[in-house]
Amino acid sequence: MANMVITTVLEKMTGKDKDYRYMETSDLLNELNKEGFKLDAELEAKVSNVVIQQLDDAAGDVSGLAVK
Repeated sequence: MANMVITTVLEKMTGKDKDYRYMETSDLLNELNKEGFKLDAELEAKVSNVVIQQLDDAAGDVSGLAVK
């Protein structure tokens, strides 16, 4: 179940709307902070790549949240 949520979040994190990118980055942070949260290796690599992209986001609030 968590993998489906993360996949959906990752898709929205790469969109053009900075507000959606911010909200989905926040949602990802919340998912990652849940007790007992685990990812498979493939999804972990995807999350890492998207978060690294978020660090260079033009919107400062999105990149700031990605640092967390």
